[in-house]
Amino acid sequence: MTGEMIQTKAKEFLKKMYGDANSEFNFSIGWLERFKARLEINSYRRFGESGLIVVENIEDALPQIRAKLENFDWKDIYNMDDIGLFYHLQILFISLMLE
Repeated sequence: MTGEMIQTKAKEFLKKMYGDANSEFNFSIGWLERFKARLEINSYRRFGESGLIVVENIEDALPQIRAKLENFDWKDIYNMDDIGLFYHLQILFISLMLE
C-alpha cells in the first residue's frame, strides 16, 4: 500500500462524507506523514523471496484458492508460519482501502 493510495482513499472518504463542500482540502505529504504517525503506520522493505511477489498475481489466484478452501471446514485449515500473518495484514489493509 502506497502513500498515494492512502491519499486517494482519503479524498474519496472526504467527498462521500461532505460532498464538494471541502473540495479545496489538500491531502499533502505532510498530512500523510502525520496520518501515518497518528495511526502508527510504518513502512517495511521486503527482502528475499517476499520482495519478488507480485500482488496482482496473488489477487488473480485468490478466487481459485478460496474455491479450494470451501471443501474444508474452517477448523481444518491451518497456517503455521508468520508469513501467513504478514500476508493477511496486507490483505486487510488493501481491503480497507478499497472499501
